[in-house]
Amino acid sequence: MAEQTPGPGSKKKSTTVRAPWHVRAGFAAAERFAPGPAAKVLSRLWFKVPGGPARRLRGKAPGGAEVFTLDCLGSEVWGYDWGEGPLVYLVHGWGGCTGDLDFIAASLVSNGMRVVAFDAPSHGNSGPGPWGPEYSNGPHLVGAMSAALDKFGAPHAIVAHSMGCLTSVLAMRASGFDLDGTRLAMIAPFVGGTAGFNDTLGAIVPVGPRIIERLIPLAERRAEVEISKITLLDPAVESDTLIVHDKGDRPNPFRHAEELAAAWPNAELMPTTGLGHRKVLVSPEVNRRVTAFVTGE
Repeated sequence: MAEQTPGPGSKKKSTTVRAPWHVRAGFAAAERFAPGPAAKVLSRLWFKVPGGPARRLRGKAPGGAEVFTLDCLGSEVWGYDWGEGPLVYLVHGWGGCTGDLDFIAASLVSNGMRVVAFDAPSHGNSGPGPWGPEYSNGPHLVGAMSAALDKFGAPHAIVAHSMGCLTSVLAMRASGFDLDGTRLAMIAPFVGGTAGFNDTLGAIVPVGPRIIERLIPLAERRAEVEISKITLLDPAVESDTLIVHDKGDRPNPFRHAEELAAAWPNAELMPTTGLGHRKVLVSPEVNRRVTAFVTGE
């Protein structure tokens, strides 16, 4: 398939912000002189939701949609249920919200799908999670998806972005749902594991091996997960899958999508150019391709 490029006027605010030059210079120096203190700082920054409560990205329910709330880890998760037909979950990524997937939601509903979208704890319109309004982690996002699955049941398809790709698959497994019968549209997927952790963090600040070897145990203890085992690459998923990824994606490098497409036996990779990590969500061609894939046209 031909690579897609951005349309005129396409804009999308980034939630992965590269640190200022002086901060990056400081972490580069810390790799040599103070890797331990640098790792401690990063172990908190990694879990900080971009923007903070006052500036976080927020969406709104489309006209005709039914707004719902769910209890998740003591937090009130906000979402909407829109349309009639086979059920499709829309799952945003780290620092994102339901509004990230507005165009895809509208296209799916107009093509006979029922869409359920929600904001994870400490994201969008949802309440603060267990770590308060400024911090969250992958398990909290998994918890939000699990709560939605408990209420709405097994999906026909999942459309997810970035970290939402990893957390939706983990939630399906944790909730006992069959992934093989679910169509998966993975947009700019965060594959997880040590490689995903290193590359996404490295897009913000330079981190060398001395900082990383101290940082990973701190992050694992804080989130109570083993990072190397939380990955999309193993075990492989046999679902029909469309992977959409831009070759210039900075936080989630394109090579991860290539590895995922090679690891999953029924995955198709749609490469794009010039869309980056978030403009891919508002590309008309990506929207059309995802809609056709989900509906089976």
